[in-house]
Amino acid sequence: MDTIDPLTTGQAANYCHVSQATIVNWIKKGELKAYATPGGHYRILPADFLSFLEEYGMPVHSALASRPRLLVLADDPVAAQLGQALGRDGRFDVLWAQSEFEAGALVERFRPDGVLMDVAHTMPGCAAFCKWLRGIEKGRRVFVLAVGSPGQRKAALASGADSFLAQGTAADGLLRELEALRNAR
Repeated sequence: MDTIDPLTTGQAANYCHVSQATIVNWIKKGELKAYATPGGHYRILPADFLSFLEEYGMPVHSALASRPRLLVLADDPVAAQLGQALGRDGRFDVLWAQSEFEAGALVERFRPDGVLMDVAHTMPGCAAFCKWLRGIEKGRRVFVLAVGSPGQRKAALASGADSFLAQGTAADGLLRELEALRNAR
């Protein structure tokens, strides 16, 4: 996902027009996510920096702005190919999760704009994930598109999905629906 190298505290400070000590304080307070190198220097992933800027209403330079982030939750090989195609298309940064637990961790880290769920194989787990997502503050802003058999439509929408498509929907139809959901948020 991150095509830009991690930022140093100095680079983040220059961007925000604050001192390097202020950046370190934000990191220590947990307001800005960062990791430490073996030498004890902090590095900030571009996605974490972008989330920080958005959360605090700071301006975002176009070099940091990324494509919409899409989390694909599926354990089916066909869905995996679809997720890869969405990433290659260039409209979304795509990250893949094969379980609801993994998806939950990635929601915290990746902060997706949307989730594409394959409910055909794991409906009970996807329903629980969707309810959990809607229960957390940052999850309320995330759109959810469920894909499955026509008989799963009602259950998927009841669990919190914003929209539902039948399996086998053409890729262009899927892309149109993802774009519509993204633009509606």
